[in-house]
Amino acid sequence: MRKTAIIAALLVAIGLSLSGLFDNEAMYGKIHADAQGYYGYLVAVFLEQSFDWEQVIHSYADVYFGGGGSDFTVQSDFGRINKYYAGASLLMLPFFLVSCLCAWLFGFPLDGYSAPFQYGITFGALFYVGVGLYFLSRFLEARGISKGVSIFTVLCCLFATGLFHYSVSEPAMSHAYSFGLVCVFMFSVDRWLSTDKRIDLLASSLVFGLIVLVRPVNGLVILSVPFIAGGLKPLLEKLKGKDGLIKKLGLGVLVVFGVLLIQSAMYLAQVGEPLVWSYQDEGFNFSNPKIWNVLFSYKKGFFIYTPIGVLAAVGLVLHLIKKPKEGVWLWLFLAISVYVISSWWNWYYGGSFGMRALIEFLPFAAFGLAYLIQSVGKPLRLMVGIACVFFVGVNLIQSYQYQKFILHWVGMDEARYWEVFLKTDREYDGIFYRRDMTLSTKSFETDLEPGTMWGNQGLDSTLAFSGQRSTVVGGGNSYGSTIGIPVSELGEVGKRELHFSAMVWCEKPQQELSLAYSFRNDSSDYGHAYIQLGQLLTEGNQWVKITKIEALGKPVSVDDNWIVYPFSEGQTKVYLDDLKYEIVTLRE
Repeated sequence: MRKTAIIAALLVAIGLSLSGLFDNEAMYGKIHADAQGYYGYLVAVFLEQSFDWEQVIHSYADVYFGGGGSDFTVQSDFGRINKYYAGASLLMLPFFLVSCLCAWLFGFPLDGYSAPFQYGITFGALFYVGVGLYFLSRFLEARGISKGVSIFTVLCCLFATGLFHYSVSEPAMSHAYSFGLVCVFMFSVDRWLSTDKRIDLLASSLVFGLIVLVRPVNGLVILSVPFIAGGLKPLLEKLKGKDGLIKKLGLGVLVVFGVLLIQSAMYLAQVGEPLVWSYQDEGFNFSNPKIWNVLFSYKKGFFIYTPIGVLAAVGLVLHLIKKPKEGVWLWLFLAISVYVISSWWNWYYGGSFGMRALIEFLPFAAFGLAYLIQSVGKPLRLMVGIACVFFVGVNLIQSYQYQKFILHWVGMDEARYWEVFLKTDREYDGIFYRRDMTLSTKSFETDLEPGTMWGNQGLDSTLAFSGQRSTVVGGGNSYGSTIGIPVSELGEVGKRELHFSAMVWCEKPQQELSLAYSFRNDSSDYGHAYIQLGQLLTEGNQWVKITKIEALGKPVSVDDNWIVYPFSEGQTKVYLDDLKYEIVTLRE
């Protein structure tokens, strides 16, 4: 049952990834921005056979990113190095090699960024997430949580938190891998403390070393061991065991040190030094942590963008009350972790969806959620379950909003958040980006009634959404009511967008319909373009509002006129009413 549920969830996630619904339409593929750094070791070692980062970055940036690929390197005292750590690349390696094989077999560029690599990185991230969910559910059951509750909880962990975004939309970032490792660490430590077997100690130490190798700050998870053990006293008793405390800790440290030597090897290969601080001028400001912002701000706050976390927090409080000797260590670990994370110089961690720095600590939030569900009676359990399903919907919508630029990557606040809360219409795409870049907005609209019409072409009184008239195209009449506007009236000079809306009636959906526009001077028309609208018609035999945002071409002179009209050469008539043309001028 457990495996079936998790595999089904992963197949759903893969389907959503392949659907393109959660793709960033402004970026190529899944490997971009910071993710290029985590992934970059693979390209450098296996494809370029060189740590010449200029070559590694620009040879692919020019092909896939229009020359604008992310520079993930810094200039250290010893030379240029990859800013990020090698752990994520190590975990990606099996899927990268399979992608290389697929690219070679099917004729794709063997460059690390073509389609097989984009798919491979997604499958890789979801594999580690799936492994994490499996071991998290087993850990929860070992803590007395029923199988049904544990399965429900781990599914919520995937679909109701930012883990979904960093598994499906940005799988080359480190967070999906860290999440999986932390889940395995919790289970392996619990198993080792139960069995006192050396193999379990080695497994726990190996996983902890990988956690640090992926993202060093995640090493804070070591502070969760007293909670996993049931308290400090039980932990010390279990550590002594048959082999003794010093011997056990020494063996564990040796394994962790061996894993971390991989990063030293990477530094040696890059600049000839085994230890380098790759973040240079970036660091922690422990005297000024932004704890409130990390947890509650509309910019990136954990509880704002992961509202199911509120239920998890209630469960953690309930656990603390019922099992204080165990719960106090969990709260101490979480408090220290939040304090450290909120002390980073850039507390919101750059352009990202939600508080990404807490993704790897979600397994502990999952424990709180499971404990809450397990502890309450059936009526309350049903209410909590319904709330969880609602939060799944909220998270999926917000993930979609982020990818479609409805949520701003760093510029959200309370007013903006509620302005677009759960809004998914395409008219909201990039709303705050455009607003921040807008120089001027000019609106021109008509209901086509006498005195307000712009041209007599296609005027018809058969159907109207408002008033008595509409304009009709198709069925022998190619173009409708035309507007001509002097370019000088369109606002300041800059990059222009057309925001068009109209009420449209047609016999059936997907009719042929477009907006045609051109520029006109004294002698001729030029710059003809057609903006397709037919795909926006989703209903037939009723009035439907359609909206479209499109970049406009540039006129030769501000003395020319901009001409625009509905256009169709289809056999079926399409009626339009209440036309609105909004010309938005943006900074170049």
